[in-house]
Amino acid sequence: MLTKFSVSVLLLGAAACAAPQPGAVAPTAAPLRPANAVWPDEGPATWAPRPTEPAITANDLRTRLYQFADDSMRGRKVGDIGNVKGTDYIASEFKRLGLQPAGENGTYFQTIPYGTNAFVLASARLDAGGAALAPKVEWVPVPANSGSGITENANVANAQAVFAGRWGDTTTHLDPAAIRGKVAVFTAPARATGGRAGRGGTFTFVRDPRASDAGAALVLVAALDEMPGNAVAITFDARPGMRVEPAPGAPAAAISNAAAAKIFGRALDQLSVGTAGGNVSASWTTTFKAAPYPSRNVIAIKRGADPRLAAEYVLVGAHNDHVGMLAAPIDHDSVRAFNRIMRPQGANDPVRKPNAAEQKEIDALIAHARSIRPPQKDSVMNGADDDGSGTVILLEIAEKFASEHPARSIIFISHVGEEAGLLGSRWFTDHPTIPLDSVVAAHNMDMDGRGRVTDVKFGGPNSVQTLGSRRLSREFGDIIDSVNAVIANPMAIDRSWDVPANPMNRFCRSDQVNYVHHNVPVTYFSTGYTIDYHQATDEPRYIDYDKAARVGNFIHDIMWAIANRADKPKIAGPDPAYPQCR
Repeated sequence: MLTKFSVSVLLLGAAACAAPQPGAVAPTAAPLRPANAVWPDEGPATWAPRPTEPAITANDLRTRLYQFADDSMRGRKVGDIGNVKGTDYIASEFKRLGLQPAGENGTYFQTIPYGTNAFVLASARLDAGGAALAPKVEWVPVPANSGSGITENANVANAQAVFAGRWGDTTTHLDPAAIRGKVAVFTAPARATGGRAGRGGTFTFVRDPRASDAGAALVLVAALDEMPGNAVAITFDARPGMRVEPAPGAPAAAISNAAAAKIFGRALDQLSVGTAGGNVSASWTTTFKAAPYPSRNVIAIKRGADPRLAAEYVLVGAHNDHVGMLAAPIDHDSVRAFNRIMRPQGANDPVRKPNAAEQKEIDALIAHARSIRPPQKDSVMNGADDDGSGTVILLEIAEKFASEHPARSIIFISHVGEEAGLLGSRWFTDHPTIPLDSVVAAHNMDMDGRGRVTDVKFGGPNSVQTLGSRRLSREFGDIIDSVNAVIANPMAIDRSWDVPANPMNRFCRSDQVNYVHHNVPVTYFSTGYTIDYHQATDEPRYIDYDKAARVGNFIHDIMWAIANRADKPKIAGPDPAYPQCR
């Protein structure tokens, strides 16, 4: 966990920012600390754009990020005008650099079907023995598989119920002869692997495909009594996501224990697998309303110079969206003071009431801020680090490759909708604009603009966190290490997050997940969570641009090595030590 700043550290902020750390590369520009700065990591509030160059530099990154994460972008929320403006900027840069469009219909864009899905409550029915069960009280439709968004439409008439045991108990075989065309009813999943509230309060179950594989017409899980109240309350509300596409498998619903008893005439704990119950009917439909503005991946290609290898691709990506606007403004410096003491990893850390000592530290930091400038009201979730930093590094890498001649082709992809559930990367990997099996290695960048020693554990001027480099291809990780061994200014690679325990579900929370699902070797590059994570204080003035340039050059050098080697990284298969993301 991070050490806390004290007022004395803040008062030394100007000197701390100006002084280079041991082993660091000399800054690319003079110190930029403004006269009214409060925080040691604070740069100027504005930056005048200037022409960029093929080299990956700190000032090029500043020029790009102060535009991309400006207040005028309104937090770049998927489906909002700010995200359209952001993706327009990315496409215009790809075009200026002379990169080949790789989206749809000869454009740089791939539009995803994003909007709001909703169950139609007026026509939703679940009947047991001819009597309707009460929605939200005795049943709710739910996704049967985590990540599926919203469950498919249901249309089941008078199908016999069969008790199928405990959801998730794969030690129990379900006989297709007993399940096909019937309603499989399960007891609630074990708590260790069971239901949970996902993004937006949607309730999902850990995947258990046994009933669908056996041909069930409908799946019912007696888990309603254990579902969070907020998840039940919003079941029929419109929720954001991609338009539901027809999918194999049975629709599903959660039911109460009392409803299950109505179906079987007794409690489920008195039944054995295969026990027959009464007849069940189910009917529900969904509606979809497209977002007011298009939601777009932005994709471009630098064609490879070697005719033998140009049909293979090295991919690099970052996400272009963030989370939009706050409902009400906050005081910028007060939030930073609170988070410096109470939430060193921003929104990852819960909000709790400070104790007396902590409150004293917070008050001192706020008093220090007030001695320098008045309160600054803020309502824009700028997303400068998350993931403006990855986006502008993507553009810098693209500009460098535009002046070079790699043997393999390079594909640059700006994913949309990461914050809404990894949507753009899911859409691209499900609907690739190039053959996905031609991607020899993928590099995902998310939050690559921070990572000072005061930001994260193991931080520093050359630190970078990598996750997943050996999950599918052990050779991919070896290439990264070999590149790092020969560059002039090696990176300090932090692999402490890349462990089977998967701290904070870290690997599963960004776009690399969808590439793993499609057997594409991928590495996630980040500099870590900070006090500004998912806060209105995540602004361009707090980015470490010299370090971001080092990260960008490092990733470029890895890509260059892969693009020019004779053989692509070998896939060894999923490492059983690392559980797959659901």
